[in-house]
Amino acid sequence: MHNYKLLKPLLILLQTRSLTESAHKLNVTQSAMSRTLAQIREAFADPILVRQGKGFVVTARGEELLKQLPLIIESLDKLYAAEQFEPKECTREFRLAYTAFLSEHIAPLICLELEKQAPKTSLHSLLWQQQNLGSMLEDSVELLATTLDTFPENIHGKKLIQDEYVVVMNKDNSLANKPLAITDYLDAKHITVHGMQEMKQAVKQVFVEHQQSRQILAKVPSFDSAMEVVRHSKALITAPLHIAGNYPDLHIAKLPFRLPSHSYYLLWHAKHQKDLSHRWFRELCFKCLQIYLKDAQARGISALANHLVDVRH
Repeated sequence: MHNYKLLKPLLILLQTRSLTESAHKLNVTQSAMSRTLAQIREAFADPILVRQGKGFVVTARGEELLKQLPLIIESLDKLYAAEQFEPKECTREFRLAYTAFLSEHIAPLICLELEKQAPKTSLHSLLWQQQNLGSMLEDSVELLATTLDTFPENIHGKKLIQDEYVVVMNKDNSLANKPLAITDYLDAKHITVHGMQEMKQAVKQVFVEHQQSRQILAKVPSFDSAMEVVRHSKALITAPLHIAGNYPDLHIAKLPFRLPSHSYYLLWHAKHQKDLSHRWFRELCFKCLQIYLKDAQARGISALANHLVDVRH
């Protein structure tokens, strides 16, 4: 095993050709410098410096090393230099996955910020299909926005917001003119969106408790397509409040039963924790997502409050 710690003292010895001056530059004693020279000679199997009169002359091997060492040491120093990151110079493709719980409106918002701050970067967004969380965040994507609240130790995360479920329907639906009763919900036809297994299971349990089967009008891949079906039917959809807030032309009602609230998280693998470009991207995404989610949720809360006032009158 080579002792790379000898390289810097070797360079100084070759440059100064003096034990005294080298010891002074390295802030060591002259005897310590002499021992270092002995180690250097053994390591390189060459005298390196040969005494001549009151000084030293450099051997042929030493002259060759003197030509190579400055670049070698500079390269080694760069390995330890603090990483620098400049967004405007970054050319990375960032990969963000999100679940069906989150509206697809988030991708344009993030792209807008990327164009402003890091115009050479690009975004690859995709829908998370319940793949293995650990392996996905390690290999496939850099960030995942999801409702999971338990994850492996090697996954880091930040909470975005906490949300609740509501019912969305066409404003012309007769159920929009009164508080939604449990019998109304059970008797209606429903639209479901891909994923959201925990919520579906909770709703299914409500139907089981009332000894009824849920009537499904359509199963669709996204909330955008689900809301389009709502616009043209009497069916209901159970959706996160922040999603409902994006559709002001539809009617939002409170659920006639309790469902647990859910939280949104931004997750990433531990291997990205110290990566400067990743840190910049996740902070950008966290800010965009949190602002978007809170604004959409506020619109949903406002629409829900207006409905409650209308029903009372």
